Parts: sequence; structure tokens; C-alpha cells
Amino acid sequence: MDYKFSHIGIPTTEEKKWDGYCASRNFHYTDFSKDEYKVEWVKFDENSDAHVMVKTFPHVSYFVDEIEDAIKGKELLGDIFSLAEGIRVVYVNQLGFPVEFLEISE
Repeated sequence: MDYKFSHIGIPTTEEKKWDGYCASRNFHYTDFSKDEYKVEWVKFDENSDAHVMVKTFPHVSYFVDEIEDAIKGKELLGDIFSLAEGIRVVYVNQLGFPVEFLEISE
């Protein structure tokens, strides 16, 4: 499996200048590609069903070619979901730390 670094995600309860909203998981996010250090801020709504680990711990994110291959043998922290057209996302538990996999189709 080839993992390509994407970004670091940091949960917050503060308001930021949000770049997007994920309606399927009820959270706001900043665009990590606009940050020189690839930092993404995320703020979860009270009704978000995201895993508590994802809501409370920072995560590291990697681009992968096939999410199904990346998650083999891993403990999932929720279902695979679509952030936007052509973007699939899933979180896994890596020794008590959330890791995000992003699959982007062209």
C-alpha cells in the first residue's frame, strides 16, 4: 500500500473561516491545501455521529488509491463516506490514534 501524506486535522470548538461543510457527518472544515503546513481545522456539530476519537484527537491523513485495500485488517472509526463528488473518506484506529484515508477519483 502506498500512502501519500495529505494533511493534519485538528478538532476545535472555535469558529474559523470555514471553507466547507460535510452534511453527511455534520462538520465544518478549513481547506488544508490553503495552509502552508497542510493543517485542516474541523468543528463538529452537536448532532455529528463521527467517532469520539475523530472528534477529540488530531488526525493524520493520507491519500490512497483504493480505500478498500487501505482498510484491510484495520479497525474502522465509522463507515466510508463521501465528502464531495469523487472524494471518499474513512478513519481507522491506529494504536489509539485516528488516521484518515482519502481516495480521490479523477
